[in-house]
Amino acid sequence: MATEHFQRGQVIFRENDKSKEAYFIVSGLVEISINTAHGVQSLAQIGPGEIFGEMGMIMDRPRSATATALENTTLETIAEEEFEQQIIQRSDRLHVYLATLFERIRRTDLLLTTTTNATVPLVTTKPKPAKEPVFRVKIRSHYDETGFDHPAVEKTITKLPFRIGRAYFDTAVSSLARNDLSIEEPHPYQLSRNHCEIDFEHGHFVLRDRGSKLGSWVNGEHVSVDAGCITSLLKTGENKIIFGNADSPHRYTITIEELP
Repeated sequence: MATEHFQRGQVIFRENDKSKEAYFIVSGLVEISINTAHGVQSLAQIGPGEIFGEMGMIMDRPRSATATALENTTLETIAEEEFEQQIIQRSDRLHVYLATLFERIRRTDLLLTTTTNATVPLVTTKPKPAKEPVFRVKIRSHYDETGFDHPAVEKTITKLPFRIGRAYFDTAVSSLARNDLSIEEPHPYQLSRNHCEIDFEHGHFVLRDRGSKLGSWVNGEHVSVDAGCITSLLKTGENKIIFGNADSPHRYTITIEELP
């Protein structure tokens, strides 16, 4: 395999380009995006150990999305004849690949479901500051206020997207779960296994639904497929979050603090 280096902001390939190879991320961060009726839509941000670009190569079809390096990134290129040996026959890479593939399928399905009726938050373009701001993001649970018997959660988010969902305790697929915060819950469920995620796009922190059944409430706004809004902007300061119905016990505060 050959190794390639991309600078921050450099396009690795564009939508409709010819597919010649797949990529394994050695270091860095890559955004996968597509053009929609609402503008450019980010599908995923992927990091070290993950694989992308293989579907077009395998199916001999043009690229279905654009890949851009969000920071200085090092990639290993994988030709079609190397794919089985480098991915399928290596359990460490195969495991990561399957988990990434399942997440990609979920997000693509959600995007197709909401293309015609989902609203996209209006983001006003602002002049780029001389110095990029640095933020601290924390999430804290409030089960003590609801009387729900559940372990307290208080943590600083250091990885984006930060994925939240119901814990996989009753099946054998927990190893493929893509959740950074897994919450145990008895039936009847308020949380979906792949419920939502916290992310940063176009200069704003957002909470994005991942195709959950009941959605979430963000500062009083319902975010769900049925509500026609799958992304909500998070403000600097405290954000009141409810996972599930408005009376759900899964109540959290997401605090965004800009550091000096």
